[in-house]
Amino acid sequence: MSAFEARLQRIREHMVKESIDGLFLMMSSDLQYLTGVRRQPHNPTDDDKHGDELYGAFITPECGPIFVVPRMGASSYVRSQSEGRPWIEDIVVIDDGEEPLAVARDVLRRLGDPVKLGVSGRLWARSLFLLKEARPELAFVDASPMIARMRAVKDAEETRVMKEAGLITDRVFAAVLKQLRPGMTEYDIAREVDHQVIVCGGSGVSFHTGIVVGGEDICRIHAQDRKTGDTAVVPGASITFDFGVLWQGYASDFGRTIFCGEPTKQYRDYHDLVMRAQSEAIAVMRPGQITASELNRTARRVIEDAGAGDYFTHRLGHGIGIDVHEPPFLYELDHTVLEAGMCFTIEPSIRVPGGIGVRVEDVVQVTEEGGVSFSNFSRDYLVI
Repeated sequence: MSAFEARLQRIREHMVKESIDGLFLMMSSDLQYLTGVRRQPHNPTDDDKHGDELYGAFITPECGPIFVVPRMGASSYVRSQSEGRPWIEDIVVIDDGEEPLAVARDVLRRLGDPVKLGVSGRLWARSLFLLKEARPELAFVDASPMIARMRAVKDAEETRVMKEAGLITDRVFAAVLKQLRPGMTEYDIAREVDHQVIVCGGSGVSFHTGIVVGGEDICRIHAQDRKTGDTAVVPGASITFDFGVLWQGYASDFGRTIFCGEPTKQYRDYHDLVMRAQSEAIAVMRPGQITASELNRTARRVIEDAGAGDYFTHRLGHGIGIDVHEPPFLYELDHTVLEAGMCFTIEPSIRVPGGIGVRVEDVVQVTEEGGVSFSNFSRDYLVI
């Protein structure tokens, strides 16, 4: 039995337990996890294919997955993604002259006229309206938590792929370091990162690359239409990196801080503090022994005890896998107990307004011996 067949079997068991007649999942990371059919890359702007509101798959305890796809821009893609995956029952194509409402009615009848349908929490409103019009008796429940619990623990194959993504990320960063020069802007550096992601074998970036140039005497210049801006690297500046790669459908997320010229003592002290906070958090990432909120407090306490707590302004990290941000989340309100195989970013930072910025970030897996990082790149402070 393949991993995907095993996952479909598990989700069907959950559906029976929760008295859910079927699932409708749009093309998404959840559907990729259950079936192996990956999402198509998003365009920079929204597009509108005829039948988009049904673009996804239906699964019941007895049948499916049955994919419903728009003919334009999707049917050939899903067919190619479905090759060699016998667990996919059928692909229903919505032609340009076909009414999506009629297709929805036909598919729901084929599923045995479900009454309780599990859907993703991110389902389009127009999809919900269409399904309700097709079958007014339908009641909807959020199936996202049920699938998220499954996705949180990575199996051996997922772990292998994510380790490879970490190695690619290390190669990208090493290649970028060779190109860094004073005078480069944040935008220049971000474009170099994106270029090296492809050169080093990644499928693409897992999110928009973030580069921040900071320092006590830096006047920041923000571009209006991108995450990074036009602030240039000058002697005395710090450069914080936040980027990730996609590899075989899984994401990495990585961060380091570089200094232009020898850093001041305060820079070095803050850098050492951030690295110690990360190290102490990673050491206690053992299954059954700590919750997500407690792990967040472990790292935060290190920085607070040194008097810099006001400068650690965000959560410690987040789950990661097919999506760059997945539950559980390492912050005060998440009391999930860590399990072996879960993967998180561990990313403490210090951000002094208008001045020093230091951050580190690695993808780390929970094991019986403590956390294991998927990145092997140095955590020493680095100077150009």
